[in-house]
Order: sequence, then structure tokens, then C-alpha cells
Amino acid sequence: MTTQSYQQDQYMLGIIGHRLSHTLSPIMHTAAFKSLQLNYTYGVMDVIPDMLPHLIAALRAMNFKGANVTVPYKQSVISLIDEVTEDASIIGAVNTIVNDGGKFIGYNTDVDGIVLSLTQYKKNIKESNVVIFGAGGATRATVYALAKYFTPATITLINRTAEHAQAIANEFSQRFPTTQFRFLTNEQSAQSIIESAVLIINTTSLGMKPYINTHPLPQQVKLHRSHIVFDVVYNPINTALLRIAEQAGATTINGVAMLLGQGAKAFELFTRTPFPMTVAREAVMKELMEHGSV
Repeated sequence: MTTQSYQQDQYMLGIIGHRLSHTLSPIMHTAAFKSLQLNYTYGVMDVIPDMLPHLIAALRAMNFKGANVTVPYKQSVISLIDEVTEDASIIGAVNTIVNDGGKFIGYNTDVDGIVLSLTQYKKNIKESNVVIFGAGGATRATVYALAKYFTPATITLINRTAEHAQAIANEFSQRFPTTQFRFLTNEQSAQSIIESAVLIINTTSLGMKPYINTHPLPQQVKLHRSHIVFDVVYNPINTALLRIAEQAGATTINGVAMLLGQGAKAFELFTRTPFPMTVAREAVMKELMEHGSV
């Protein structure tokens, strides 16, 4: 386990995960703390799976104020904490832990990131057709946020493994009966469904460093100006999928808004202080411009 050193008089926060060399959470939160002169410090806790229970126990002993959680521990951490919110329970993943008087409570603020990213397009999405690539944890949070807050007519999941997409579709169709859920594999003929959608979302890792020239869009699909294309990947900012969408004249949304949105909610849960969005955005963009694959 690697951790950042902390001063005794500071509130301690950090991010838990594995292979975290590219995480921007410390940069984002540290810039926010500094701008508001808050006495918090934010470190990186990179642990192998066998060490996760020991880390959570250590955080309890050290009276950690809270932590963000990223892959691969968003699911496995649930059994190690005391309570989860309804959203996190339904999604089946926790990305934020808050120490509330010694009780570790799990939240899923990815939902807030998705809502922030898509709010200005709410009228477009309502009662429309949505296509989502993927069937992992990010997909579940995306489906939940869309069905709960945007009420599209249909959500179609496209994934290489049909069983995973089918499981999500079946589960959420029972919870949100006003939206129709469908699933396809990449090999099936999805062209007409994708081309008739209003919103297309990539929740896979395709396009992320180091696979920056990959994307989930089937070769025969043609995007057009009326599409809204959202890629949750934020590094690089302009993914291969978004470049294709821009060339077609479509509206594009990169993953930075989702990063900031989930971070903002986590920050407010940690500090009970409004998040300085402009400062945090500038810090994230500066880092991506200097060291990311823009």
C-alpha cells in the first residue's frame, strides 16, 4: 500500500483503488481545499485486493474523514462499510465513503456527475431513445441516473457480453416501468437503433489511455447533427468517439463534467461546503493539457 503523508492537524481524505497513477482526484480536491483555505489533505491509497479490508480498518483507526473509491473496489468495498445510501444500493457500487461519527457510509456520486453532464439536454432526452455502450459499474450508474431523472422512452444497452447487458435491462425495467429497456451485442444489427437515438453514451474504457484510437461505435453507423454523444472517458478529453461525432456535426460531451460533478458532490459530503467548480475545473484542465492526451 502506498499513501501520502498527512499532518496530524488536518482532516484526512483520499482515493482508494489500484493502479491509480493517472487519477486526477487529488489535483481536483487539493485545488478546491486550497482555494477555500480548508484544512484538509487528500492522498492516494493504491492497494492490492487482499489489502482492502486492512486499509478500511486502518482508516477507521486513523479517524479518516472520508474517501473516494474507484476501480476495482466500488463493489467489494460495500461489505466493509457500515451503511450505503439507497442510490448506491440500487446501483450496487460505492464511490464515496463518509465518516459520520465513526460510521462509514457509502454513497454513489457518479449519479451526480451524469446529471451535471446531461442537465442542459433534459428536454431532448425526455421520452427519446438512448443508446449506452457497456454493461459495467459505470453503465449501471448511468442507466439509473437517466431512468430516474430524465425518463427517456427507451434505453438500449450494447455490450459484447449479452448476459451482462440483459441483467441490467431486466433489473431496471422492473424499477422504472415507464422506460423500455433493450439489449444487444456488438455483433447484432444495431445500426438503425443507434442512428435513431437522440443520446449515445460510451461507458466503456474504449478510447481511454493507452487505447486512445479505439471506440465502441460499429463501423457501419453514421452519426448526424441531431445526435448528442457523451463519452465518460476524460483522458483524453477528445476521444476517438467524440472526434467522429464532431466530424458529423453532433453535439459532444466529454468526461470532464462527470469527473467534476461526482467530485463536487463528494467534496460537499466531506466538507459540508459548496464546491468551487471553476477552480477545480481549471486545475483539472491544466493537468490534462499539460500531461494528458488531449
